[in-house]
Amino acid sequence: MSMYFICLCISVVFPQDLLEKGLGASNFAMLGLGDIVIPGIFIALLLRFDVSLKKNTRTYFYTSFVAYIFGLVLTIFIMHTFKHAQPALLYLVPACVGFPVIVALLKGELTEMFRYEEESSEEAGTDTETEKKDQ
Repeated sequence: MSMYFICLCISVVFPQDLLEKGLGASNFAMLGLGDIVIPGIFIALLLRFDVSLKKNTRTYFYTSFVAYIFGLVLTIFIMHTFKHAQPALLYLVPACVGFPVIVALLKGELTEMFRYEEESSEEAGTDTETEKKDQ
């Protein structure tokens, strides 16, 4: 039940006509759970990638976080400009993927980014135990 409550809290409801009518806005639209969770998982993965580089910086995390905000602002801007609902992931995915890839390309870490694999601590422990038994 707590997971259901968390999922409901993550979904954000905001009025589409907030800019026109201010606090009297009544035309509500919903930013879906997938518009938050899917990019959030990707941003968390980039944070883990930052940690794996052992450079004590969070370049990719901050880049993807700013890209997510940029994608949301772009979605809302397009929605208000064309007065038509837009799928948020149409703008979030290229922003969240594109910005970190460009940064990796500029830093020369693109191959490290694409080769990144995460090994869980349980798998790491069983691998070392197997190697010891083999010897």
